[in-house]
Amino acid sequence: MSERARYDAVVASSPQGSIFSTSWWLDAVAGPAWQPNLVEDGDLSAAWPTVVQPSRWGPVHMGASLSPFLGPLLPAHDDGKRRWTTAERALELLLEAVEPYAHMEARCHPSFSYWTPLSWRGFSQTTKYTWRLEDLADLARTEASMRPNIRGDIRKARKQGVSVGVGDLEEFLALHARSARGRGELAVRTRQVLEQIDAPANERNARRILVAHGEDGAPHAAGYFVWDNTAVYYLAGAGDAALRSSGATSLLIWTAIELAAELGNAFDFEGSMIPSIERFFRAFGGEPAAYSVVRHTPGRGLRAERSLKRVARSALPR
Repeated sequence: MSERARYDAVVASSPQGSIFSTSWWLDAVAGPAWQPNLVEDGDLSAAWPTVVQPSRWGPVHMGASLSPFLGPLLPAHDDGKRRWTTAERALELLLEAVEPYAHMEARCHPSFSYWTPLSWRGFSQTTKYTWRLEDLADLARTEASMRPNIRGDIRKARKQGVSVGVGDLEEFLALHARSARGRGELAVRTRQVLEQIDAPANERNARRILVAHGEDGAPHAAGYFVWDNTAVYYLAGAGDAALRSSGATSLLIWTAIELAAELGNAFDFEGSMIPSIERFFRAFGGEPAAYSVVRHTPGRGLRAERSLKRVARSALPR
């Protein structure tokens, strides 16, 4: 079995495995810059996929564009007493496989909850949150759990003749370009990555583009959704600011939630720490799912360089 096949077997069996850590996804978003960092020791197999950027201080290992969760992929373990020992051993092996590095950073899957062995190796950690709807077996109950303003938006959109249907990448990107004005390089990079993702995701029946149109046919909102065997993820969204009051975005997301229910999956809003977006996602009645962002910068030169940049930014007029 090739290393690639063995790596994908780890992704498939690990609790932290997701569409974002599959080899085909990383090929699409990072090309040859990603590496699996696969370790095998007896019956223990683990991986920590990273995108490697060269620097004058040494390799910098980061996550991938439009890939919300990309961190350690640890083996599943039924024995609670040995679970943490296995996790510790796997993390030790993974760091040995990656070292030396100037910086390493990962936004880990929510199921990665034990980062203590990383702290022993100098890592720091920040807790962030995504919002998830885990149990979609009863959509009526899910709808009832939403805040009244969301249910009201959905009713208003339907009353005004807004409908949601399957769209294509060209239509999504056209609306995204209008809604992303002023966001510069981020908007351009998002477009590039979606263009790279779209064909392989579509070939694997792992994505759907939904577009909400008004009665006159004008696009109000669009969403790019991807999924694996556990969750549907709200990867990217777009909307016409002039039509924001139509309620189309709420109806669009509700349609995606119905898709997740049809697939037997959870629905992941793919998180945001921006207050207005977080409040909107929270209003759909899900539960917060914590995930860790871990980082370590052993390279003294890189640490000094970053400190100088932070000082320079703080000195700029606000």
